[in-house]
Amino acid sequence: MLFAVGLISVIKGGDWLVEAAVWFAKIIGIPQIIVGATIVSIGTTLPETMIAIFAAIAGSGDIVIGTSLGSILCNTGLVLGLNNLVRATRITQVDTLFKVGSMVGALVLLGLLGIDGRISGFDTFILLLLLVAYVASNIWTSANAHHHEKQPYTSNQLLSNVIHFIIGLVLVIIGARLILDSGVIIARNLGVSDAVIATTLFAIGSSLPELVTSVTAVLKGHNGLSFGNILGANTLNVLMVVGVSSAISPIFITREVLLTQIPVALLLMGLLVVPSFFTKQITRAQGLAAFLVYTGYILVLTIG
Repeated sequence: MLFAVGLISVIKGGDWLVEAAVWFAKIIGIPQIIVGATIVSIGTTLPETMIAIFAAIAGSGDIVIGTSLGSILCNTGLVLGLNNLVRATRITQVDTLFKVGSMVGALVLLGLLGIDGRISGFDTFILLLLLVAYVASNIWTSANAHHHEKQPYTSNQLLSNVIHFIIGLVLVIIGARLILDSGVIIARNLGVSDAVIATTLFAIGSSLPELVTSVTAVLKGHNGLSFGNILGANTLNVLMVVGVSSAISPIFITREVLLTQIPVALLLMGLLVVPSFFTKQITRAQGLAAFLVYTGYILVLTIG
């Protein structure tokens, strides 16, 4: 019951956070893909970040890595896969290449830093430095991009969105703590390792804000927001989730992570992104392929 309450809190809190963030972006006039890759992705990655922070404080490094990589796998295979089954995504933004490169590069970097089996203090410094650079680059892109017409607003709307943002943040923090505490108890009672439960239960649960936000955006025709959200969230799952958590407590990386989870995540990214640079879109066939690969991976992981 506590796990369910935590999930509901995270979903609702993430929803309010995103709605408020998108509203603030509209009154400033920021383009969709930049909103998705920065404001929305930071908001929807907060559940993973909070779960990882609490896990780092508790000394559970397996949960940090499992939540981070599990969320990347879920975002790419499940969320982006389902999105493109609903509607193919056209790739038209010039800065998409940078955001895709950031996503893939962050994951490859995590693998390289983890070859020695741990994320050291110097590794943490690199991740946090790149996090600052990534956010700064998106702010710079936003400042130099073609802005849309700013949306007029009233003082009541401003107050309402500030309140929603604050309440959403509180719900995400409380929900993440409930998910972590109850999830660990569930896992141990079932005899499942922390790493597996983090890659599946925690990751899918904490990725629900991305799923809800992205599917809603696609159904409303805002594919750029959805695509940018996933690209940004995947990048932040490495730079922010692992970077911040490893600053609190040492994070260890197993051979399974290096030889299985990271390669599968790169495979999913390759299925969805690489052909898109030639076709200028992510097709339904690519979405189906990614969804099937992710589903197969989760089945093997849980059954094994």
